[in-house]
Amino acid sequence: MEYVTHLDKENPALATTSKYQLTYTSPVKYYDFHVYYFAHNKSSLKESDNLRQKLLDDFPNDTKDGSILVKKLPNDFIIGPHPTQFWEADVLRPEVFIKVFSWFQLHHGNLSVLIHPQTGDDYKDHFERAVWLGDKLPLLNIFPPSDGKIPEFGVKGGKRIKTEEFDSHKTVL
Repeated sequence: MEYVTHLDKENPALATTSKYQLTYTSPVKYYDFHVYYFAHNKSSLKESDNLRQKLLDDFPNDTKDGSILVKKLPNDFIIGPHPTQFWEADVLRPEVFIKVFSWFQLHHGNLSVLIHPQTGDDYKDHFERAVWLGDKLPLLNIFPPSDGKIPEFGVKGGKRIKTEEFDSHKTVL
């Protein structure tokens, strides 16, 4: 995935620290939003591109500091478990999550959006704990048994961190 937005290099904590000391229910650490489109369908591709740009335009401060991390595929390949092309928005701060969740409810249009937590159990996060906006698409079960680790937030190719270490982990860019 290519990052469209990035954590603030001087202060990544801007995107990772709640301004109101809010937290998710354990073991949730952050959320992913997957926006699905069909690259071979010009209308779907255009709607997807327009939605991504609208997200960037509607949340300029949160995308600037990395509170909303937007990522897209560098090409039209499909990567599992996803059944078609997608772009992604990741959100760690709970107060930003609720804004982004409600924004997607209002603006997803014809596109399907998978919203799932990061808890260290990829199978349960994608299949049992997920919320869908629009049509629910069939995912592929390609996940190995849970190792209790989640991807480091906002770091391309970052390590996987145990969920119990996540809150004390310091992101270094």
